[in-house]
Amino acid sequence: MGWRLGGQFMENDPQVRAGLSQRLQELRLENQMTQAELARLCDIPQPVLSLYEKADSNRMPTLYGLVKLANVLRVSTDYLLGRTNERTGSASFLPEDSVLKELSVKDRQILIHIAKALLLAAKTKQEIMRSKKIPSKAEQTPDTGA
Repeated sequence: MGWRLGGQFMENDPQVRAGLSQRLQELRLENQMTQAELARLCDIPQPVLSLYEKADSNRMPTLYGLVKLANVLRVSTDYLLGRTNERTGSASFLPEDSVLKELSVKDRQILIHIAKALLLAAKTKQEIMRSKKIPSKAEQTPDTGA
């Protein structure tokens, strides 16, 4: 059973499939990503993503897959399906989004990896500090025997 769009099932609408395949490929290339990179970010097997990008394929993403693709590519699901030419469907909630949306998907993913590494380093440092006794100033001063 497929998704209903205007009273018909989407996978039976060649126009929807063709639009989705074109937009997926266009957005992926615009973000300088390979199929393998986009597939990994969306938890979709690369051969399946390849079928989504083929206009003559009958393969359509699941609802979950469509939402993941839209989120990673930073567009609305309606844009991916060709229901609108407006790329985003809602306003940004965070002021940082205005800066982040200027970056490619690949660059945003790099920032996320850096942020995760920094968070891990901070947590590790906190654990080390908790596990060790921090010497007082008196204990840090060497005994000169004078």
